[in-house]
Amino acid sequence: MSTPAGVAAGEHRPAQLGRRVGAYVIDGAIALLLQSAVAGILAGVSLATEGAFPLWAASAGAFVALAAWFVVYTLMQGGAGSVGMRALGLRLVRAGDGSRLGFVTALVRNIVWWLGGVIVVGLFSPLFDGSVWHRGWHDRASRTVMTDISGRGPVVALPGLTGASAGASAAAESLGEAATDASHPSAAQGRVASASVPTVLPAAPILPRGEDTDLVGWTPGGSAAEHRPAATAGGVISFVPGITDPERYDAPAPERAPGPPVVDAPPAPAVDPAPAALPAAAPAAVPVAGGATATSASFAVPGATGVIDDPLEQTRLSTGERPVARLVWDDGARQALYGRTLFGRNPAPETGAMVSPVRDETLSLSKTHFELVPGDDRSLWVIDRHSTNGVVIRRGAQSEAVVPGERTRVRMGDVLEFGDRRLTIEVAL
Repeated sequence: MSTPAGVAAGEHRPAQLGRRVGAYVIDGAIALLLQSAVAGILAGVSLATEGAFPLWAASAGAFVALAAWFVVYTLMQGGAGSVGMRALGLRLVRAGDGSRLGFVTALVRNIVWWLGGVIVVGLFSPLFDGSVWHRGWHDRASRTVMTDISGRGPVVALPGLTGASAGASAAAESLGEAATDASHPSAAQGRVASASVPTVLPAAPILPRGEDTDLVGWTPGGSAAEHRPAATAGGVISFVPGITDPERYDAPAPERAPGPPVVDAPPAPAVDPAPAALPAAAPAAVPVAGGATATSASFAVPGATGVIDDPLEQTRLSTGERPVARLVWDDGARQALYGRTLFGRNPAPETGAMVSPVRDETLSLSKTHFELVPGDDRSLWVIDRHSTNGVVIRRGAQSEAVVPGERTRVRMGDVLEFGDRRLTIEVAL
């Protein structure tokens, strides 16, 4: 199956519930008009023949026409989509590999949909799915998803693309790229250059509120590591994780060779006062071990045999990483935002986005509830990912409900309320 431009294999755009309902309304209207037209024609024949063509035969003919439309409707769903789906830019695909359904899978889906409609609650089963796909019982039974091929909404990985299906998609892409590279060498060079650029950013860190003694000696790998001593009073960084060699750091320092003691510089001779200010005299040189000299700007450490330079001249390391915004949660925790981040009870990973699971004991949040997206001018935007309970922005005494799927700008001091949780935008443009 060909993949739309700008969308990777196994990734599609979820269809909105409103557009799906609209497609069903269009297809249902066509079925109703067809059945009514056939019933009217056959009833007219029955009246014209004064009962020679019975009315029950006219009713049966109307239901036969409806059954024929159902077969045609199922065939279209298994292919490029029904009339309503094509009119609104929707298409049914398999959840595993994104391919078309075929007649049998579409028939199973429609039968489960009809059985669910008998008990009424089955018609509303898509609302029970908190993910962006809103898969109903008929979708799960047939392992299908409704996608948007008109280009609306974010691109999301298919829910069933795992294991062998993912490997098959990757193999198909590799074969296609190999054929392209053979005919266009420049395309291969561009692909190699883009492959070196990471597409998934690291998870946003949670900033601690103070010194936590329970975290001393803890490393991200989960194993307890030996606690490193703090930096010296002079401010010189002596150990950098991942850069400093632990074996060399833990090794004892080599003993210094004995040398002559530090001698104070002789006092400068007295100078007669002059009417004009004289320039400051250079610091006097002092002999030290090894034949070198040191100025009076240097100082000696008690018990040491050498001279240590002024600590203000030492260079210090700086990461230079600047967060886009800082968030303050309702439990007091602080979080730095470094890029596009997905929030929810259990957000699904997406290309080019970080995930930040939110603690939710009351199950009031959707799996992927909302996302925060920085703009090019370092502005901050929030997008409701079609969550069940929605997102509300409170700015002072005013409140604004975020429209699902649309970007809404947030500013410093705004409070986002979603489910039973809330957070404050502490720093943002």
